[in-house]
Amino acid sequence: MKYDFSDNIQRGMLFLLKSDPDFYSQITNLVKPEYFEYDIHANIFKTVQKYYTEYRQLPTDDFILQEVKAIKSAREDLADYVDELEYVNTLDTSCLSNQEYFMDIVEDFAKREAMKSAITESVILLKEDKIGDIEGIVRKALTVSRFVDNGQDYFSCVADRWDRIINRKEEKKFATVLPSLDRSLEGGLGIKELAMVVAPPGTGKSLYLVNQAVRSIMEGNNVLYISLEMAEDKIAQRFDSIMSLIPQRKLKEPTGQLDLHERLAIFQKEFDGRLVIKEFPTSTATVNTVRALLTQLANYEEFQPDVIIVDYLELLRPTREIQHEYLAQQRIAEELRGLAMENANLVWTATQTNRMGRMVKVITDAELGDSYGKIRTCDFAISLNQKEEEFDEGLMRAYVMKSRNGRPRFVVPMTVDYSTLRMSEDALDE
Repeated sequence: MKYDFSDNIQRGMLFLLKSDPDFYSQITNLVKPEYFEYDIHANIFKTVQKYYTEYRQLPTDDFILQEVKAIKSAREDLADYVDELEYVNTLDTSCLSNQEYFMDIVEDFAKREAMKSAITESVILLKEDKIGDIEGIVRKALTVSRFVDNGQDYFSCVADRWDRIINRKEEKKFATVLPSLDRSLEGGLGIKELAMVVAPPGTGKSLYLVNQAVRSIMEGNNVLYISLEMAEDKIAQRFDSIMSLIPQRKLKEPTGQLDLHERLAIFQKEFDGRLVIKEFPTSTATVNTVRALLTQLANYEEFQPDVIIVDYLELLRPTREIQHEYLAQQRIAEELRGLAMENANLVWTATQTNRMGRMVKVITDAELGDSYGKIRTCDFAISLNQKEEEFDEGLMRAYVMKSRNGRPRFVVPMTVDYSTLRMSEDALDE
């Protein structure tokens, strides 16, 4: 009686591995020797891999047995390998008529074993207090797939490429606070992007981010605002004025409270976007903390943000401890952009300049505080520029420091209403 191929996926893989070059090519980077339950199977797998790597063809059973002698343990009997190969060779392969079905089974096996290995390794790392390393291991296990993107064949993909480029105009865009920026970006920023606002302390980074959040809500987007410096209620009070146009000093008055509730009700009815504000203690949260929050919001609040705002970059910790501050900030920027790509949303953050930022007329990347590497990662960056006399008149200038998808290095005049905290583009210059 022949052995039913579908009863044991591991023996089935070995049969195809040593007899079908196409199958070998599809699984050699998917399956690892340690995924096999028995050492005999793992050693046969290693032997086939080694031979194919060296000679670009599959080995015979005789060669497998010859090579196994060098890697098997002293406790193992070569006769067991002979019996196992004979057993594998007698498999009933009639079920292989549907190759795609079997490849799906192999892929599921690889995913399961990869996750088991990741969990085992994570337990060890947890005991060693290397929590930051766990994320990468688990993430790698989750990406196991036989469908690998090997890039674009340039000459055969011209039509498809331009079809994507032309239709990309229909992709979701996120407007900024300033219309001139949106025009340069052909409508705004896109998903999977990281945007950054740069300014000296006290110049308006957080205020810009709140205005940006309101702009996104008015477009019908869900916004998650993460504060690492100010309390949730303080940030919410800024939103109160910007959304209702009620001056800060009047919010606590009875008439101001009445007007606030009425105007926010109208605002919420007019625009579909939702807002969640979450504070974390300064320098305690990492991007993994944000990931955990996203999971909780999705599970318990049915809330999935289109835009994530992190106020601000320097107050996050990298997921791995890094001694040098400039490397840490670059790492945080990279992790934030990775977050945007994972969740297909737009991430906004802010960062501070060095001391020269207060002295120059226009802040460029030369005035970035601590780390130039953080701006290399982002897709879009503006600086907020303001002299004392401009502050007195409620004026400010936004300078486009970097724009991957639009025109960089130009200035947009702005106005700031410090009573309602609303920022806008100077109407005279639109």
